[in-house]
Amino acid sequence: MENIIAFIMQHQIETILLVFGIILLAFFITHWQEVKFWWLNFTYNFPIFGKISTLAKDIEGFDENHKWFYSEERLCRDYYNFYEKVDKDSESFDEAKAYLHAAGELGRKPTPTFIWIMIFILVIVEAFGFAYVLAGFTIPGASEATQQKGAVGVAAMLAILLVWLTHLTGQELHKNTLIKKIRRWYKNDNAGGSNWRDLKPDEQLITIDNTFNDEKSPNYIRMLNRLDVNDKVKATYIKTILTLIFIFAVAIGATYIRHQVLTQEIASSHEAAMNIFNDDASPFGSTDASGDDEIGALFGDDDTKGAEDDLASLFGDGNKAATSNTKKQSNASIEDETNQKGGDATFVILGLLFVFIQILGIFFGMHYDYAGRESKEAYECLRGFATKKAFLSFYEKAKTHIARVAQKQLQKLQHKMNIINDNSGTDAETTAILRNNKDRTFKQYLSFEDK
Repeated sequence: MENIIAFIMQHQIETILLVFGIILLAFFITHWQEVKFWWLNFTYNFPIFGKISTLAKDIEGFDENHKWFYSEERLCRDYYNFYEKVDKDSESFDEAKAYLHAAGELGRKPTPTFIWIMIFILVIVEAFGFAYVLAGFTIPGASEATQQKGAVGVAAMLAILLVWLTHLTGQELHKNTLIKKIRRWYKNDNAGGSNWRDLKPDEQLITIDNTFNDEKSPNYIRMLNRLDVNDKVKATYIKTILTLIFIFAVAIGATYIRHQVLTQEIASSHEAAMNIFNDDASPFGSTDASGDDEIGALFGDDDTKGAEDDLASLFGDGNKAATSNTKKQSNASIEDETNQKGGDATFVILGLLFVFIQILGIFFGMHYDYAGRESKEAYECLRGFATKKAFLSFYEKAKTHIARVAQKQLQKLQHKMNIINDNSGTDAETTAILRNNKDRTFKQYLSFEDK
């Protein structure tokens, strides 16, 4: 953990950018429609190269059927794509609720924002943990800074891929739960029969708009009508198996790499310690022949033994130094073995923690989001409103807001078209049509778009 914190502190800018990017991504996922509507307004209002400036130049294209300029219709159509999503009434409320009930997903919710943020925070921790381990192996031969940056990129890619895979796996397991429920209900309805060939959805495609068309069908058929399943109506575990293989491969691989890095660090520290000891060794610990000759030449051959004893008593015995060295090596060996075992045990725990985090991601995938073809759209229609009154009030405000923004943009376009027409000059008929734009409003566009 200390190494990971040190790694993060060393790359503060990258960490801040990564955290900011993940929070922004979580916001985009949970507020995608609002982001798209903001972007539409931005592209229309952008100076010089915005859509209003571009469309205003087309003052010749004219729709004879509706008596509208093509540029005006283009603008209204872009905003109508958002308007129709909030054009809901009491019947829409009943249809969405009935669809979710028939699909067996009434009460489920999309993955909340705080869950995504929590998942991405765990991803960040995983990414930096992997990056620290992979730093020396990503780009062999490159500088340390380049290796660390490459490791961060690889680790982030692995973590994001795991988030995606675990979420898909959770959704697959949820869908399998519904399929098993369908088969159990079908079996009970047929008094224990198992003729699965007769289990198939209705020929008519059921959507939110016609969700009441299969009211007379059994519950398991209604649920089946809203799911995409194989021809045998059997649960599949392809995504689950692939995800589990990938999870355990990464866990085992990361643990192995951690073990190798620790072994290398222990060997390096041990070698450095031995080099320091050898550099500080006593010059009188040598027993080679040249040492004996020098002592003999100085004191005489007969007195060599006595001189060596005197020197040993004065400076210490070389044999004792060797014995001390052996003891130190033995102690170092025991310490290295302890560090290796403790490190390996820690890495196993980290591997298990990694697997648990992935299981947590699968758990979230099972308990959030939808398996029905249009269940997510049905929920977005309901937006969690408990009463029909709150539902209608919200959508009335949303429709009013989009219609007001669309009308404002249309007026900007028409004003700019008139300016361009005055500057360039066209025929009198086109000029008269451009100036007489009171009937060409977004509200009027809605009247013939809904027909």
